[in-house]
Amino acid sequence: NDWVVSINCAHLHPQYGVQTPEERLAAMKHEEEEGEVDVNLQEYKQRRDEARRSPYPSVIVEVQSTPPPDFVSRSSARPEPPSPASRPPFFAEASDGEKDPSVTSDDVKRLEALFGMSAATKSSDDMFYDALGEAFGDNQISTTTPLERAQNWVLENDPAFDVNSSTFTNSDTRHVDAAYEFVFNNFAMLRSQKDTLPKRGQKSYIVLPNFLPTSATSFDRFAGQVSNIVRSIPGLAEKVTVSTFHPEHIEKRTRSPVPIFVATWK
Repeated sequence: NDWVVSINCAHLHPQYGVQTPEERLAAMKHEEEEGEVDVNLQEYKQRRDEARRSPYPSVIVEVQSTPPPDFVSRSSARPEPPSPASRPPFFAEASDGEKDPSVTSDDVKRLEALFGMSAATKSSDDMFYDALGEAFGDNQISTTTPLERAQNWVLENDPAFDVNSSTFTNSDTRHVDAAYEFVFNNFAMLRSQKDTLPKRGQKSYIVLPNFLPTSATSFDRFAGQVSNIVRSIPGLAEKVTVSTFHPEHIEKRTRSPVPIFVATWK
């Protein structure tokens, strides 16, 4: 007989469950037709979607394999159920038929804490997972955010970084119009604060992890268009220059873990 093998697959994504404008409009129309909103159902769906959101797109594959049942050997070698007299004292019952009161909920909690501690302190000695780590190398899922990764990289690789004056902002936008808006909103915000105007040499790092993450050429073109717009704005043309860091840059010194747009104030 063949083994019974089952394979289950699930996916995780940072934007899992996020509706498009058309889907939100359809949901609003449906709520209007129904005439009432089930708050508990909405909360359940929201929590379900949030549980499927991960830092990076991921695929989970679960493989279960069980041997075929051997009914003949089981029926011939079926053990007799233990008699009450042969049961261990831990599972003994009181004379009135109730469970032994010597086993309390505190005992169960101690056992749970003991097993939890052993799982948390157990070292990774599984050869399978060690092999996965060697195969993927640095391309493993990290718990740090894209902004933290960008900050750590800039701190180690950009000699012009000044911890006292440099600023960091980030956006999850994927669209070019929203990227333009975010960049120029940052410029306007920095220029509007008269008490803290950007100083000469100050750098503003704008982290855009989801905007053109696989195309350094397109990201550079975007920065070039921003520079062209800046030169046409009175009062800003001679105040700022732009540059980029990107994971796909040819030069290693400008190859950052996520796309970073840099504005240097003059």
